[in-house]
Order: sequence, then structure tokens, then C-alpha cells
Amino acid sequence: MQQSKSNFMSMVQAVLASLKKDQKQLENETEIATEVSEIEREFNIITETSSDISSLDPKGYTVAKNDAFDSIMSATLKLCKKMYVYASRHKDSTLLSLVDHSLNSLSSGMEKDAISRCSAIVKKAESMLTVLQPYKVAEPELAAIRSLMTSYNEQIDGRTNTKTGKSTRIQDISDQITSLRERLTLLDNLIEGFIDDDEVIARYKTSRAIINYGQSKTSKGKKNGISNTVNTPS
Repeated sequence: MQQSKSNFMSMVQAVLASLKKDQKQLENETEIATEVSEIEREFNIITETSSDISSLDPKGYTVAKNDAFDSIMSATLKLCKKMYVYASRHKDSTLLSLVDHSLNSLSSGMEKDAISRCSAIVKKAESMLTVLQPYKVAEPELAAIRSLMTSYNEQIDGRTNTKTGKSTRIQDISDQITSLRERLTLLDNLIEGFIDDDEVIARYKTSRAIINYGQSKTSKGKKNGISNTVNTPS
């Protein structure tokens, strides 16, 4: 959550705490009680959504994707070495051009191109498995590489879906905070219009101040410490 939104949520929490302290003076005002209940409900929804966002981290998928990619390259390179021996002994220049790789050349370019390169090599090995068997090329080895490719693609899909889900929830929070701001504006008018106790109104107004906890860290502030900026209620 952006710092400005976090500051806003801290303010709402302070407002709810202040209203709870003055509950006796407010409990007979049905309109106020109803609005406070809705504000509390929306506050809890935003808090829960924010918690969901925190749990959506594509980094785990990225690490797993990278591990799968490295494993594909390593396994395919080993396959290339064996196919190279066959191609050399049978003077198969076409096959030599396909499998003559170092780790750098095999994994060069964009990841999708490297994966496509490995897939083509595995496909070629599958088509000539019988003649390659004396060179220790067997179906389980090829199946293992294919499995790694499947895992790689799953990690890409998982990372994409996680990012999409996170973006959707972030937009949800923005919409929910807009709604909450509107409710607080209504509550401002309810408190000042329905309540005659000046002390209750003053406490409410104090709780409506937004403290800017996200001041620039490069700001040195005053000699006696950095003072937080207080914004007008919104």
C-alpha cells in the first residue's frame, strides 16, 4: 500500500478509536451510528485486502522459473554432448550445427528463444532415439527435460497470474478508499451538525488529521528531530 494510503488508514483507525471513546454521547444518534458502522466495515475490508496483497509475491515464482531454466540448460547441454559424438562419427553436419553448443551459446538470447532451442534439440533426439541409444540417450532423459520445460512454463504463468491478481487488488483498494473518503466527509457533517458537545467535536477533528509518516528520508528536519507533517482531513 502506498504511504499516502497507509497514512489515510491510520487516520481512519484514529477516528474510530476516538468515536469509541465518545460512544455514550453518540449512541443515541442513529445516523451517526449507522455511518460509523459502515466506515468500520469498509475499513476492515481494506485492511483484509491489503493483507491479501502482501501475500501475493511473484518473487517465489521468479526464483523457481530461474531454477527450472538453469536445469533445462544443464540437462540439454549434456544431451548435446552425446548427440555431438553421434553426429561427428556419422559426419552429420546438419545435426552438428544443431547440437554444437556451449552453455553460453545454448542459453544465449531471450529466455523463450533458449527454451525453443532446447525444445528443438529434444524433439530431434526423440525422432532418432533408436540410433542414439548406444550413445546413452534414452527416453527418461528426454522426458525429464520436457518435464522441466513444463515446470518452467507453469512458473511463468504463476508469476503472470500473481502480478495480475495483485494489480486487481491494488485497484480494489483505491476504489474502497475513495468510498471511505466520501463516508468520512458525510461523517464530518453529521458530527458537526448533530452534536452539541464542543469537546466531542474537537476530539473528532483532532483524530481527522492525517500525519504524514512518509516524509522524505533525505530530509534532515530540525536539529531536535524530524517533525511529521499534518495534513488537513480528507
